[in-house]
Amino acid sequence: MKRSHPLVFPTSQVYWFIAGLVLVYLVVAVCLAPAGIYLVSRGFVTAFLRYHAAPVILLLGGPCGIYLMVWRASDVFAWMLSPRVLEWDVTGFQVGDTRVAWRDITEIVEQYNLDRVVLRHRSGKYKLRLNLWRDSERLHEVVWERVVPPLLRRVEEEVAAGEEVAFGPVRLSSEGLTYKRRLMRWEDIENIRVQNEHDQGVSSREVIIDADGKTQKIDESKLVNAPVLLAYLSGRLAG
Repeated sequence: MKRSHPLVFPTSQVYWFIAGLVLVYLVVAVCLAPAGIYLVSRGFVTAFLRYHAAPVILLLGGPCGIYLMVWRASDVFAWMLSPRVLEWDVTGFQVGDTRVAWRDITEIVEQYNLDRVVLRHRSGKYKLRLNLWRDSERLHEVVWERVVPPLLRRVEEEVAAGEEVAFGPVRLSSEGLTYKRRLMRWEDIENIRVQNEHDQGVSSREVIIDADGKTQKIDESKLVNAPVLLAYLSGRLAG
């Protein structure tokens, strides 16, 4: 049985686009004023140039504005080009002509600051922009339910066979976790937790490991298959 998630407009992204547009418009307006072309009033230009931070705004306003429009508001452009519905069933999901089978997914990367899940599969990778689809929380749960358990079983088998498994900057083995060339043995790991961070409008999550009296903080978006690693650690440390 197929389930569907209709496309929704990313309203929150519009504010980033407007902010970027205002910055670019301001810089262009001030730069054109000496040529006698006034996109804003002459009085506004004069008052702006007297402002102590005007040189910094003129220097960085253009690049920052473009960054906000092209990067922070990229979901607006993705919405314009995206099919109208995402469908999934027990075998995989489909968006327009793109079909990805759950069993073909080998890596999952969570990008909480962008509300995305990057899925690498045998034919390439797919960037799932969760905020473009209605009932995105349920869609996120489905991805976890279908992708994480098979990958977790594979990791358990590899570790049991004495192999070392890489999760980006973190490596997992039967001895423990290795991060920045430091081995944290299982018996020395006191606690592992996930902490949400919010700084200057950007949300992120950190995996915090307390081991042998020291604390390591790892940006979850830098971890490949972070949900798989956390599921393994939860079972290992609980046992």
